[in-house]
Amino acid sequence: MRTVIKTEAPACLSEAEDKGWSWDNFVLNDRQGYQTCRQKAYDEQSGVCAYTELPLDTVSSIIHLDHFKKKGIYQNLQFEWNNLFSAVKDHRFGSDHKDNLVKSKNEQQIYSVILSPLTPQLQRFFHYSTNGEMEPSPGLSDTDREKAKATIDIFHLNESELVSRRRTMIKQIVAYHDLPEETIRHSFVGTGFPSVIDQEIGFMMKEL
Repeated sequence: MRTVIKTEAPACLSEAEDKGWSWDNFVLNDRQGYQTCRQKAYDEQSGVCAYTELPLDTVSSIIHLDHFKKKGIYQNLQFEWNNLFSAVKDHRFGSDHKDNLVKSKNEQQIYSVILSPLTPQLQRFFHYSTNGEMEPSPGLSDTDREKAKATIDIFHLNESELVSRRRTMIKQIVAYHDLPEETIRHSFVGTGFPSVIDQEIGFMMKEL
């Protein structure tokens, strides 16, 4: 996960709220507005899922706008732009896995410990091991370590496919260690997992 910088909310969201629509009404009655929101979120996130960092252009799963805080519980936030992120919809990980765990009886407990994509310097909380697993970064405070671990668990970010894809990417980057940074980055355009790329290139630069 990496920090998402949100820009100005699309006007269609406030218009839908003024009409008294639910989110489902908005999706059904203003398809153009919904697509505008999806595209804007895609651009803000540089084309990767806000939670898994899978590339939104090439995954086979459905892409949707996820409510970080579930709209079924936080209805007052259903049109809040800072609560909306473009995400891969897959029951194994990411937004669906989070939503399946968050219930009305435990939502305060879960949301108090997981990290939002809006968290400043979000990348500092995570480290990617050579086997592709996502871990809390070394040196975090106990509180930050708990948040990093809870985020990994609630979004199931060590699901086997995600781990395998990150492991393969790390091996490829290591194999390219003699190439210039620009060439390496160009080789991985559109492959997703930008935090993995940043980490491994950062390691390579320290070795020079």
